[in-house]
Amino acid sequence: MSKYNELVKKLKEIFQIDRPELDFGIYRILNARADEINDYLENKLKIKIQSALADAENANKADLEQQLHLAIKAATDAGFESDESPKVQEIQKKLSTITSGASEHENAVFSHLLTFFSRYYDNGDFISKRRYKGNTYAIPYAGEEVMLYWANKDQYYIKSGENFANYSFKLADGRKVSFKLLAADTAKDNRKDNDLDRCFVLIEPHVRTKFDDEGEEYEQEYKPVEVIKTSSIVDGKSIDTEELIIHFEYKAMKKGTKQEILVQSAISKILSDNNVQQHWVDLAKRVPTEKNPMRTELERHLTTYTQRNTADYFIHKDLGGFLTNELDFYIKNEVMNLDNLQNAEIFSNIEKQLRMIQCLRSVALELIAFLAQIENFQKKLWNKKKFIVSSNYTVTLDI
Repeated sequence: MSKYNELVKKLKEIFQIDRPELDFGIYRILNARADEINDYLENKLKIKIQSALADAENANKADLEQQLHLAIKAATDAGFESDESPKVQEIQKKLSTITSGASEHENAVFSHLLTFFSRYYDNGDFISKRRYKGNTYAIPYAGEEVMLYWANKDQYYIKSGENFANYSFKLADGRKVSFKLLAADTAKDNRKDNDLDRCFVLIEPHVRTKFDDEGEEYEQEYKPVEVIKTSSIVDGKSIDTEELIIHFEYKAMKKGTKQEILVQSAISKILSDNNVQQHWVDLAKRVPTEKNPMRTELERHLTTYTQRNTADYFIHKDLGGFLTNELDFYIKNEVMNLDNLQNAEIFSNIEKQLRMIQCLRSVALELIAFLAQIENFQKKLWNKKKFIVSSNYTVTLDI
């Protein structure tokens, strides 16, 4: 795989446009702009880099051609054959290497972009670690006598695993399907478990002891899939409705358990249910994506339900500023070869490298600006003030 293809693959992962099965929150915004982002990454990005490098080469070529003209004139005026002039030969050699160096610089830009964005992105989040060089990190310090610092100081941590909610959707015929959570075993005190993975699992048939309003015990049977029928009066007419209830539990599983595998297992069990096969066939209707051509209506909603309730993530407070500072630091420390500055004989190579750096920084800043827009949108949603919908008072009647 070429460096360009590796870069496009990584950027698609960063922009999260490879998740068309998710249709909520920021994913809905990204999916709406997926075609635009894809077009930029697969077409415009390469053209932009080639154009920027070509402009630099043309400017350099025009300068060399002018130098060649003056060198030929100087050699002729001195009574020498211009082809035998060392100065003319040197300039002609530089002109011949301009075109051959274009591909090398293009690959260098792709390689540096891939290296830069890969080191700050991991498993769906940007890592707020300021690199010094290689695997060495730097801590921002302004001379304070005492300073507290931690790895994610510049980020909000959103632990969504405890924000459980039931999930409902309607089929084409108007009937309702609901995912309901019967039990949830969550990590305590906002801490992550290192030896367990908590996942959504389809329940097994069982009986639970419950209490009614009068405190009397009774037993209730729960099944993974059941149909609830209700009747209501609308305009004097009795209307019967059906709702398909699918029960889940959120429990601790062995480390390494994949939610995707549990989702596929649940889908297989649900679609094999006799009631579903006879009366709820729309759940098996194909809703394909490029990545998953066999996706069903049930899988689409179940993936959304499990993902939105289990995806802990970070939101950077100033992603644009952080990545811009890191980009400048990266270029100064890992792109520019300062040792060559003392060697006047290869000054032309330094000039070529500076042209490449201009192109690299220009494209990287454009990508950073787009990523910052997405991150700032999430930050606004997170910081949005929560409004009280209603309030009530409880007044004691005993004296």
